[in-house]
Amino acid sequence: MKINFKKLSYLVLLGGLVVATPSCKKKEGCTDPNARNYDADAKKDNGSCLTAPYIVSEVSISGSTYQKVVGTIDENFTFSSDKKWLISGGIFVDNGATLTIQAGTEVFAADDGTTPFLAIARGSKIMASGTATQPIVMTTIKTVTGTPAPGDWGGLIINGKAQINSGAEAQGEGNTGKFGGTNDADNSGVIKYVRVEYAGKLLSTDNELNGFSFNGVGSGTTVEYIQAYKGADDGIEFFGGTVSVKYAVSTGNEDDSFDWTLGWRGNGQFWVVDQKSNGGDRGIEADNNGDNNELQPYSNPTLSNLTLIGLNDGDGDNTGMRLREGTKGKIYNAIVTGFPKNGIRVSDSITKLNRDNGDLLVKNSISYMNGDDFKDADVWESDATNTTTDPSILNGYIGTITTNAFDPSSLGSWFSSATFIGAVETGNDWTAGWTTQ
Repeated sequence: MKINFKKLSYLVLLGGLVVATPSCKKKEGCTDPNARNYDADAKKDNGSCLTAPYIVSEVSISGSTYQKVVGTIDENFTFSSDKKWLISGGIFVDNGATLTIQAGTEVFAADDGTTPFLAIARGSKIMASGTATQPIVMTTIKTVTGTPAPGDWGGLIINGKAQINSGAEAQGEGNTGKFGGTNDADNSGVIKYVRVEYAGKLLSTDNELNGFSFNGVGSGTTVEYIQAYKGADDGIEFFGGTVSVKYAVSTGNEDDSFDWTLGWRGNGQFWVVDQKSNGGDRGIEADNNGDNNELQPYSNPTLSNLTLIGLNDGDGDNTGMRLREGTKGKIYNAIVTGFPKNGIRVSDSITKLNRDNGDLLVKNSISYMNGDDFKDADVWESDATNTTTDPSILNGYIGTITTNAFDPSSLGSWFSSATFIGAVETGNDWTAGWTTQ
């Protein structure tokens, strides 16, 4: 018999390999739980871990599990409603990424010695679409662990590419990102049925964060049904830009309920101010630019259907609308009541000039039971469409009146037809279900 030594050698070699090969090989992969490509099934690290600029880890608080987020989100990411989310420190959404927040999601700010806030950078987007029955709520973890308070965290900051009047760009309060540019139609996403609670953290003198900060945000952004609740600074503030906001509630904020500056030129409709016993300053503080009242583009918004409910917090200094520092604008169908100092006040020479030439006006409105219903605004007080008479229709902030009302739909397609004065009709409470008192 002829022996095939070549074949025999191969079989011997193969047999040796079989003997030498382990019967069970460990799966290799990334074993670092903080890495972007972490593999929970991997038993041996193969050096493939990708270090992310953001980290998501699980933590347990008061018996519940939270997804803790730290760092800068630089890729598309979702806060899903089936989990609770905890943000620690400043969370930036950058690099053109989109942060999606599902309806019904709860986002908590950590109580860990950091200053939590959520900032959307220029060129990135937030897609936060809640519903009336499933709002998105951003609040402090102290609502779970202890006693929440205004200023527990920094709030929601949106940075856009629309024009501002303080230069080509500016840095947000608290170093929350640069904003401004040349694209007034810029789109930063969707914010709908979103409630921000206990924000407005004070960082230093004149350096406070707000509930919602719209920094150079463009008109392509959709903002509807938002509430700023019990913040330590302003509830909702606009720093330039052209974004428009419909259905907005500012409740119990310790400084101004609404504030605009640096050339904001958007629209607003159906706004509610409801001051609470924890304090408050102005219902609306309206500026063009404090350093130079005539810088362009001018702040020049158009607003309709407002209800501003003031409160005497003890110092008697609250004002319903303080229009100043060169702002322009047109305001219709407003109810302003309960402010111990002034209802509607115009300040400084440039703003008064805007008033006199019709670039700043208030019409079809009621200023009633304020310390001074119209201050330096006789031209508006004598306007036949305005009144200082008790409307006798309010139950809290709910109630409207049709006498002398103006239909804002004639101002443009963005406005809804609303031939009444005030923000919330009796029998049509659009704040029900998703806001808190």
